[in-house]
Amino acid sequence: MKKVFLINPPSGLYRRDDRCQSRVEDQTVRIIFPPIDLAMLAAMARLAGATPRIEDFPAMRRSWEDFEHVLSEFSPDVLVISTTSATVDDDLRAAEFAKKLHPHCMVLAKGEYLAHFGEEALKTHTALDIILTGEPEMTLLEILKEVSLENIRGILFRKSGPSDEFFRTEERQPLENPDTLPFPARDLLDNTLYRSPETGNPLTVIQANRGCTAQCIFCPAGRLSGFKLYLRSPGNIIEEVKECVEHYKISEFLFNGDTFTMNKSWLLELCELIKESRLDIHWGCNSRVDTFDDERAQALKEAGCWVVAFGVESGVQEMLDRMKKKATLDDARRAVRIAKNAGLRTHAFYIIGLPWESRETLKVTLRFARELDTDFFDFNIAYPLPGTELYEIALRDGLFEKSSLAGGSYASAAMHSYNLSSDELTRWRKKALLSLYLRPRFILRTLSRVAGKPRILKNYLREGVRRLRSLLR
Repeated sequence: MKKVFLINPPSGLYRRDDRCQSRVEDQTVRIIFPPIDLAMLAAMARLAGATPRIEDFPAMRRSWEDFEHVLSEFSPDVLVISTTSATVDDDLRAAEFAKKLHPHCMVLAKGEYLAHFGEEALKTHTALDIILTGEPEMTLLEILKEVSLENIRGILFRKSGPSDEFFRTEERQPLENPDTLPFPARDLLDNTLYRSPETGNPLTVIQANRGCTAQCIFCPAGRLSGFKLYLRSPGNIIEEVKECVEHYKISEFLFNGDTFTMNKSWLLELCELIKESRLDIHWGCNSRVDTFDDERAQALKEAGCWVVAFGVESGVQEMLDRMKKKATLDDARRAVRIAKNAGLRTHAFYIIGLPWESRETLKVTLRFARELDTDFFDFNIAYPLPGTELYEIALRDGLFEKSSLAGGSYASAAMHSYNLSSDELTRWRKKALLSLYLRPRFILRTLSRVAGKPRILKNYLREGVRRLRSLLR
């Protein structure tokens, strides 16, 4: 029986899904999410008759020495490495360790960067065998079932022989029916590591849908899905939620999806099933501002949702148009107002540092953030992920600050705009966040909402101090 070792390498605490690759400490609401992608791959490994093991080294605060120890002890036949664009070179050190200790171990890696610069990675990291370039679940299953590599869609690999040639197979299409996948192997995770920063209770992620129809220039989600939305059935989602509540004693969730609220009938059916199940759950989700209305908001609230995150992005309509957001400032105003009226907390995400950013557009966006006055907010500096239109613009116009994206983050600019330096963008972000979070009115409102809840108040104060220290550093 093959042994499969799936890891987040000890290269930093990051969100490691392809759409969001932010460093956890860069976010003003710091949540360590469980590696559900690895848990899903582990479930596929079981379908293939293999024995999987997952280690989330950054979440466990464990080092490369710890990784080497576990690698030696487990002695895997297959190693699967999850990477980010900022950490890819460091992540792939794991391949060298694996080949050194177990020369016959097959080393696989996945990540948005590798899907586009796989040949370069294979040349640089000779211990790396195969790169997974699309949705990885069925690909891993076929690899473990020893299907001929040339016949497996969605991989790039090094052909054996003196020429050391690389072979990229046909692209794997997104899975039309996500219900056919097993539930993630949460039994292989230390679920106590992943907690709500608000309550301190265990929290997990439900991947409710996949894909996006939008063509925002900074995000790879649409291209990865062929600009389509793939929905799990509400009944299938409820069964996974029940498993989490009844078997793992987890009742707090992020219902993840690139466009969670887009399909209204699907959303209303899911919320109704949650109510009918009588599961006492506490959850959040994300939404586009143009896919939100009173009926959706009321359904979310009644089903146990407490917070909705909106990609507002900018307070300047011209910037929204240039980034191909296909939403308006009035859409954002309306969505936030509706959510507040329904009793939902609101979280706004803004993206700054796109090529057309100027001091004036930053000023207007900050003013808009004050106007919306959401409960939580983040300013993320545009990060040119490979495969996005933003990356192509930055490459074409020489906006990169350095030749590699390694070490970059959503808090420290990896590119400059036509008008502003990367240093100025980085400094502005800190000042803007401080100015918003240190408003006396905001602080009093936040504390008043947790009055009489000492545990939550303690968590808020602790996270607030961490946030302040980070911004003042």
